[in-house]
Amino acid sequence: MTAIDLTRLQKQIGELVSVFSEPTAFIKCLHEILGFYERRAYRPSRELVPKTFMRSYSLPAQVLPLIGIGLKQPAALDPSAALSLAKALWLDPYYEARELAAVILGQLPSEFSADVLTLISDWISVPLDRAALQTLLEKASLAPRLAGEWDAFIEKLLSSPIIRLQSVGLLALAIDLEQRPLNKLSGIFKSVRPFIQAGDDRLELNLKLVVKNLAMSTPNETAYLLKQILADSPGSAIERRIREYLPYFPLETAAGLLEAVKVHAKLHSS
Repeated sequence: MTAIDLTRLQKQIGELVSVFSEPTAFIKCLHEILGFYERRAYRPSRELVPKTFMRSYSLPAQVLPLIGIGLKQPAALDPSAALSLAKALWLDPYYEARELAAVILGQLPSEFSADVLTLISDWISVPLDRAALQTLLEKASLAPRLAGEWDAFIEKLLSSPIIRLQSVGLLALAIDLEQRPLNKLSGIFKSVRPFIQAGDDRLELNLKLVVKNLAMSTPNETAYLLKQILADSPGSAIERRIREYLPYFPLETAAGLLEAVKVHAKLHSS
């Protein structure tokens, strides 16, 4: 079914709200609603990379966001029930349930920051589907942000001895940079520098996102950082990495970086 009757959907959301404090009933009702709106005849192109590799519904774009909006008030009125519901939703095998778990956590007030961080820490302690991880970091972090604890959480991930958690920290930082004002970028260059210099291929996907977002926010300062790293790093590997970052910069800045790479190559080939 593709057409959306908003009156019907609001009624269905009301049914969800009525069992907000009953996770088992809520999840049963949720799947009934998502199954009702699933576009069963829709077949995405085989060339498209799927958003998630979890089980998921093919839904019209507005269905899940409207459900999330409808849960905002009950989550604010009963945060303890919201936490219990989020835990239950995260255990469900469907991607949409995990997205709603993240959305519900993101609607909790700042005094529940510790609870939210505990859940996020527990959930990222095992490998996650990338889409579920991204939606968790994007949508569940409001309480820790408001409490001023999100930056320290990211730093803790970046300093972890576990490579996978370092990668999670880089993804969290990349997402954070999309919202962080320019006057709050201090310290980020210092945190990112060792990752660029080390060049661990296991981290490169999320590291590229960090460099891209830094280049979009503050291209000149980011280019200066890359030139410093280039000057301090022998070998061609750093040249290759910086070449891969060039498309993230304005043309003039990218040209200056490319020239620095060429000079580096000449100095280290002799």
